[in-house]
Amino acid sequence: MGEFKNEAEIAFVTNSSQFDYLKEDFQELIKELKLNYQQLSKIVDLPINEIENLMNNKGNLTNDKLGIIENKLAMLNHGFGSFDARERATYLLNDLLKDYMLSTDIVSKMIHVDEQELIDFRQKQLMDKDIELKICVNVIMLHFVLHD
Repeated sequence: MGEFKNEAEIAFVTNSSQFDYLKEDFQELIKELKLNYQQLSKIVDLPINEIENLMNNKGNLTNDKLGIIENKLAMLNHGFGSFDARERATYLLNDLLKDYMLSTDIVSKMIHVDEQELIDFRQKQLMDKDIELKICVNVIMLHFVLHD
């Protein structure tokens, strides 16, 4: 019953079906990034014929799968421009420290930076851009490895 209610709310608010919404997002992504169906298939983890079905207002996908696709399309179409890279990396770093009960000393050793540099990064101190980039990239990779 809850799944049906969510679908009704989407249709009511947007005045279109969930397929129409996805179709518009797909079309926007295709236009903006000049992607083809094969590329989209890889990005959203759907066979090309399923994408074609969605584009023709057909489909047989679960609400969970539709939600995952909607989130990916929304991020690709609109999401990354509003993120500050350093802020996002700090969020991931804080997540690692909390979720895995790690110290800044342990994380600094994992990502091969001095602990004080990591502390400065968390406190939004000005720092060498190469160090900042190294911390950002390695925190993202560490988050990916530990959450995979």
